[in-house]
Amino acid sequence: MLSHLAVKNYAILENIEVSFEAGMTSLTGETGAGKSLLIDAIGLLLGDRATTSIVRTGADYCEISGLFVNLTTAVKHQLASLEIPCEDDELLIRRQISPSSQNRIKVNNRTVTLQDLRTITTYLADIHTQHDTKRLINPETYLSLIDAYDDSVQEKLSAYQRIRTEYLTRLKTYCELKDSKAERLEKLDFYKFQIKEIDTYNLEVDELETLEQSIEKLRNFDKIFKKVQVANQLLQDHNALESIYDASSNLDDVSDFDELYKDLSERLKSAYYELEDIQGNVKEQLRVLDFDPDELDRLETRQHSLETLQRKYRKTVPEIIEYYDFMQREIDLFDDYDASLDIAHEKLLEVFSRLKQASNALTKTRQTTARLIEKSLLEVLKDLELKDTQFEVRFETLSFDDPLAKESFRSDGVDTVDFYLSTNLGEPLKPLSHVASGGELSRIMLGLKEILMRKMAVSLMIFDEIDTGISGYVASQVAEKMHAIADSTQVLTITHLPQVAARADHHNLIFKASAEGRTKAYIKTLDRQGRIQALAEMISSDKVSESALKSAEELLK
Repeated sequence: MLSHLAVKNYAILENIEVSFEAGMTSLTGETGAGKSLLIDAIGLLLGDRATTSIVRTGADYCEISGLFVNLTTAVKHQLASLEIPCEDDELLIRRQISPSSQNRIKVNNRTVTLQDLRTITTYLADIHTQHDTKRLINPETYLSLIDAYDDSVQEKLSAYQRIRTEYLTRLKTYCELKDSKAERLEKLDFYKFQIKEIDTYNLEVDELETLEQSIEKLRNFDKIFKKVQVANQLLQDHNALESIYDASSNLDDVSDFDELYKDLSERLKSAYYELEDIQGNVKEQLRVLDFDPDELDRLETRQHSLETLQRKYRKTVPEIIEYYDFMQREIDLFDDYDASLDIAHEKLLEVFSRLKQASNALTKTRQTTARLIEKSLLEVLKDLELKDTQFEVRFETLSFDDPLAKESFRSDGVDTVDFYLSTNLGEPLKPLSHVASGGELSRIMLGLKEILMRKMAVSLMIFDEIDTGISGYVASQVAEKMHAIADSTQVLTITHLPQVAARADHHNLIFKASAEGRTKAYIKTLDRQGRIQALAEMISSDKVSESALKSAEELLK
């Protein structure tokens, strides 16, 4: 339960501190006095998102702190999971917001994130606002109300969502393969055309370099022939080779006298044989050297063709050969494409089957839960003077026979539900959004809150004008219902109805006043006499009369 609340510089709540007790506490005051601001401040402690506009003009920051005591096991478990100490069964939440968008959150003096705060407070408190009543007539929110009622639904929903994630992955893989088939076929046709074209060139990796060398030799034939001819003549003139051989023989004759002569003789002999071989090669070159203009033309034509091919493909000849091999592999792989597509389809059908089973399991669990909600809600509504009410949760389940129709599988399942209601005997059931009045919606929401909170076991429930649209005896019954809830859960309620305020165990009055050109809100815990005065003012339309005071006193009995 919330034991103490302190609010500083939150709009007109400049500096408010208030302690709360167990049971039911009513918060009353004129419209605009700051009652809803106080509830919004508590909402920030529970993890609502803050805006910098809430900081009071002229203040450096806004700070809200709340002390919660008698924590439930669920809350203590969340604290333990985040390694936040919890001494004396207390939880102190402090939140600071500044115009510079700095947002500091501390839980038991440990800094936490906004998501951590929301995790901690999930089972700490629940706030009903007028928005919640509007939510009741929005079919898009009905599933979340059902899912919040029973943990078994959440288990089935989590299982469904896991399989759905796998299904969407499989579906994407299959569709990409299927959709790309036509594109791949077109690409493969192009590959085949290029392969056919490249085949006509009979490419070799180093061919262009070899061509360049051959062409260069033919273009310089005269120079090459003359130089080879001169070299041959020089090797043949003056008996150079015979002289080298004779020199080797002479040195060999004196080799017995010194190893040096033997070494020199062998080296000269080796040089002789090497030069003899060279001379033979030079003579052979003179014999075979021949200039063929047709061959030069052929080589130049081939060179031009290869250079044109390189420019066309923007690749070198070795790169074109590599690209050719790549295209060939792609064509070969496409023969297995249909097999890959079949495998992807089989995997899709397998996970689709499991997804259908998970969807059916989720639907059945929701339908069972819906029957429990119907029964429990009707019992509660009898206490709220809706005795002739009929209430039914109707399901519409989309068909999901097509494994490619992913739109059938929403993140929250395949079910669409609507709440049907009849509050008058003999009248047919109609959609809740078409038949319920404002007062009926408030009571139905109160009933739903009660049965949902039984499951969630929160320690604090806050109602912001849930009694809107009702009066008289019905208001008294609503007050009784909230007071009954307060037997096990602390209840704070903003109300403009004296019947509701009078039934509370405690009464706080919120009012505002102006001083030094600024408006400031105040909160006061009322004693019995103060409560009588406040109730009388709620009863009176103008000045407080004696009869209003007597009525107020009577309400408190």
